[in-house]
Amino acid sequence: MAGSRSIDISVVIVNYNVKHFLEQCLRSVYAAAQNLTIEIFVVDNNSTDGSLDYLQPRFPAVQFIRNSENVGFARANNQALKLTQGRYLLVLNPDTLLREDSLRALIDYMDAHPRAGACGPKILDRYGQFDKASKRGLPTPWVAFCRLSGLSKLLPHSRLFGRYDLLYLDEDEPAIIDAVGGACMIARREAYLQTGGFDEDYFMYGEDIDWSYRLQQAGWKVHYAPVTNIVHFRGESTRRSVIDRDRAFYGAMQLFVKKHFQSRIPWLTHYFLVAGISVAETFARLNRWRRKFAWLTLDLAGMWGVLILGRYARWGALSLDTGVVFSLLFQSLTIVIALSAFGAYGQRRGEFKALAYGIGLGFFINSSFTFFFKQFAYSRFVTLFGLVVGGAYIYGWRKLIKLVRSSPVYKRFYLRAALVVGVGETAREVVRRLRYTSNTPYKPVGFIDPSQETVGSIIENLPVLGGAEDLDRLVEQEDIEELLFAPEKIDYNQILDFVGRLDCRRKTNFKIISPAATVEKDIPIPQLTLEFLASRRTLGSLRRAATVIFKR
Repeated sequence: MAGSRSIDISVVIVNYNVKHFLEQCLRSVYAAAQNLTIEIFVVDNNSTDGSLDYLQPRFPAVQFIRNSENVGFARANNQALKLTQGRYLLVLNPDTLLREDSLRALIDYMDAHPRAGACGPKILDRYGQFDKASKRGLPTPWVAFCRLSGLSKLLPHSRLFGRYDLLYLDEDEPAIIDAVGGACMIARREAYLQTGGFDEDYFMYGEDIDWSYRLQQAGWKVHYAPVTNIVHFRGESTRRSVIDRDRAFYGAMQLFVKKHFQSRIPWLTHYFLVAGISVAETFARLNRWRRKFAWLTLDLAGMWGVLILGRYARWGALSLDTGVVFSLLFQSLTIVIALSAFGAYGQRRGEFKALAYGIGLGFFINSSFTFFFKQFAYSRFVTLFGLVVGGAYIYGWRKLIKLVRSSPVYKRFYLRAALVVGVGETAREVVRRLRYTSNTPYKPVGFIDPSQETVGSIIENLPVLGGAEDLDRLVEQEDIEELLFAPEKIDYNQILDFVGRLDCRRKTNFKIISPAATVEKDIPIPQLTLEFLASRRTLGSLRRAATVIFKR
């Protein structure tokens, strides 16, 4: 095995069910390895998406480590860190993309700052915006109090109250900070050997802050180094995991406080800090529950109200005893469960077929109850009323939301995720215009390169996510609502063939932007895209027509 001096940098990546993200990440690492000796370790935490079978043939030089269980982020990183030989060690998330200059720039920065034990670059999120996780303050009792109480959000740029996100520091200026994010963290080998890497008591979250703190206790400095930037698609692994994210995050905060501050602060302060973390976790859970069950709750409450209204329409009175209240609620719950069985609270929540089947099944079950159970036999009219009026209610409020979302007012305030197809000057100009024109309803997520020549690179601070064969996967993965075709020369037949690769169930819209139109700087993007605007159904029809024409 080569000696440690022969390897400039060792890259360690922990993977869990994000093989496509990791593929692009590895491509970007190799593109950034220009004139550097490099070794790469990938630790797979028992992925179920076939990551290793997919990636090993494509990257034979990478050293893969297969775990039989998900051992967590800290422990998995330590497995590989113990095997590294490089002067510098780079801990990298699989859902990141490096620039071609990233590795060289970070190594040069560390060489120029010999007391820097670790540093991290400027991190951009999937929309090209600055990610606050690029630099962190330590969650001391005061900092934790400001964060948990909301003071840090209320006054984010305050040196007194905003010391967790450090937003008062210029995002484009290097600085000595308390902690860097584990998404991209480069450490000096001597500092790693002295501190021992990540604390394996942390399963996920908090381990990067803990290691940064221990580096400082050992006499090293931790730097924020915006000499380069990377893109981080935050949360992709956790999104595919069954792990309780709230418990993992707030549990890590509890662990950090217990480990580093419990013996140094008054017991009452410690008690209130621990209690505050628990309260914050509770609110986070309630907020997640609210988002997840909001549609279901609206349907249940609405159907219950409709059935009560049906009883009033039948009998002209609202006197409800306990048995009737229970039976009406039970019938409402039956319809909601039937809707759920047809995916009405998942990806099909707005589809007419899913709603019709769900309401129909619920009506059939409720009708059966009226024959076999006396407590439900008060009136079949009420059950029929629930089918007609309840069905109109459930479909109607969804349709109303769709109309609101398609309105100019909504589009003005709520941006839609968009992929830009093309990587030439037209595509770059489109992204610049989308960013700097206030009335555009799109938020660019990244580029698609049909030629695949630039996949894995970064253009205009946005990643090139894939080629034509990746289109359908990316549309689903990134929840894309708009595809913006920005070719240097429009070939409609090629574009129609490109779009034909998409799953026909998707609800994505498409726009083709004329290369000539982007020259007129004062024309807003929405006007530029009028040259060609179509839904999937229209494009499918055009594609079939084009096929017939060209065959003839």
